[in-house]
Amino acid sequence: MSAPERRPRIRRADPALLARPAAREGRADWPSRLLKGFLAAFFSAILVIPRLRAVRRTRHWVWVRAALLLVAAALALLSSGWWRCLALAPALLAIVLRGTVDPDRERRIQRVHGADYLLNGGEWAGSSPGGGSHHLAPGTPLYLLVRGPDLLLVPREGKGEVHSAVRIDRIERILVDGRAYVPVFVSEAKQPPAREREADRHAVADLVLDGRSGEPMRFRYRGSFARHLAETAAHAVFSVRMQLASAKQATREA
Repeated sequence: MSAPERRPRIRRADPALLARPAAREGRADWPSRLLKGFLAAFFSAILVIPRLRAVRRTRHWVWVRAALLLVAAALALLSSGWWRCLALAPALLAIVLRGTVDPDRERRIQRVHGADYLLNGGEWAGSSPGGGSHHLAPGTPLYLLVRGPDLLLVPREGKGEVHSAVRIDRIERILVDGRAYVPVFVSEAKQPPAREREADRHAVADLVLDGRSGEPMRFRYRGSFARHLAETAAHAVFSVRMQLASAKQATREA
């Protein structure tokens, strides 16, 4: 028989030797823990920002800002010394985090009303149009929506309800700054578009839609692109009116 194999003798490890690597690992692990905490806070903030922007688009955000200002005032009155500096945080948040505009609001209004076009209506510069049930004050910002043969007047500030409507085929005159609008297409232009060297930020342009009955509808545009916006709205109304006239003529001939 062969001699029995020698087995390695296992000695019990010293507890002090086992404790040293764990202590070293704990001391070396705090930078990674700090990095993980920073990344968790960073990505949490990224996920919260869209929710915060959605809340800032609502009308209730005004009350949130008012509450922040009240908290800032309470901290300023109840605290003393350097603790009053804490009141600056909610006050700055109330000032910086103002309400935002929904970027999809105009498209949503157009989809709700089933309109073909949504135009900038500038400001209302006349009396209450179309015999509406509610008075439309001068200076009210408007959207102009073209839906089939109708031109819809929708106030910008509000839920997107239609204030009044008028038939486009009943509009006889389209005036831009007191002159009858004459469309100029790019193919018919005698000179190429020229870049403006000076922009008048205080420019004003008026658009008047004169119908067969009632007072004419007056719209006023302000700013550097006032003339362009007025002519864009005038061209849209003019084009739809021409299409309606052509369709009516074709129906008569048929």
